[in-house]
Formats: sequence, structure tokens, C-alpha cells
Amino acid sequence: MPLQLRDDKVIPFKYRGRAQEFDEAFTRQVAADLERARDTLISPRNAQRFSHGRSWQTKPTEHGDEAGEMTAHSFEFLSPFDDVVNHDLEKFLSARQRLVEGMMGQFQASLYQTISQSTEKSGNTIVATPEHSPAESFLAAMEMIEFGIDENGEVSLPQIHMGREAFEKTLASLEAQGPEFTERLGQVKAEKAERARQRENDRLGKFPPAWQEDSI
Repeated sequence: MPLQLRDDKVIPFKYRGRAQEFDEAFTRQVAADLERARDTLISPRNAQRFSHGRSWQTKPTEHGDEAGEMTAHSFEFLSPFDDVVNHDLEKFLSARQRLVEGMMGQFQASLYQTISQSTEKSGNTIVATPEHSPAESFLAAMEMIEFGIDENGEVSLPQIHMGREAFEKTLASLEAQGPEFTERLGQVKAEKAERARQRENDRLGKFPPAWQEDSI
């Protein structure tokens, strides 16, 4: 987009190579910022890259086959010509931040929408009602969730994603509960952790020890 005026005619910017270098560097910086922001929501271990294609087919489950497709995210921002002419480098930094925030906003909306669709299909949902406190809804959700095992063999507790207001209400409700509730919550966590370890032991039991030589 850089242009130069001469003799009342618009001519191409003569430093095309430098302009391309700037665009490529700016794109790399935005991509790095997006990856760091994404890693706060999704572990890098669970991030997949596709070299081609837009769709995929997952392994059939009790809920049927699942066909997925890439979703394009886009965000528009404007750089006023005066900011470029005035060589205001701070504007480039703020533009990069706006772009990252805009793209992350779309990514978050897409992520939570996908999770919502999946949980509604499986029936793995909890509906909070006025008759139940946020703490009771939290306990009901914990009773429904299954824990996992990470790559180090440790129990991986579920992540909690809430809006600030909902989080503050839930935290206050949890802190207001008595010892019976705390004991029940601890019991649920212990049972879930033990079941997760047992599932992992069963899975590992299907494979021979790493040191055992194959025999034919």
C-alpha cells in the first residue's frame, strides 16, 4: 500500500522488497502472538496443523460419525494514511494488538460454540436454576466429568472457563458451603482421579512393556 506522489501521478513504491519484508515480519509477529494467546486456552500438545484440505472425518462413536471442516476467521483494521506518513511506529504496535485481540475473540467464540454443540449432543450438560446454588451446580458438573491423565502419568483436572461475574458468584458460593459439602466434593475428586488412573492402567495393559522383545 505504500505509494509515492510525483508529478501529480501515483507510482508504485520503489522499495517493493522492503515492503514485502515488513509484511512478512508483521505476519510472523501476529502469528506468534496468536499462538501464545491460544496456548492459554488449549494446550500446544492438542494443536494440530493441516498442510492441505479443509475437512476431515473422525472415528465413529456412539453419537455417530463426525465430519469437521475448517472455519475461517477474519478481522479488519484500518491504518490511517497520516499515521504512515508521520512514521508513528506506536500505531503499528497497537494495530498488531487490535488484530490479535480481534482474531482471538472469534477463536474463543468458535471454541465455546463447538464445545457447547458437543456437550448438548452427548447430554453432558448441567442447567443452573434459581433452586440450586452455583456451588450445587458446580458439584453436579464435577460428578459428570471424567478426569484424564497427562503425559507424565499424573491426573489432569478439568479446566473451568467462566465469565468474570459467574466465576465470582460460584467462588463465593463454594466458600459459603459447610464441611459436608467440602467433604463430598473431595470425595468426588478422589473417585474421579482413581477411575482415571484405572482407565490409564487398563490402556497401558494392552501394550507390551517397552523392554520386551517381539517374539514371532
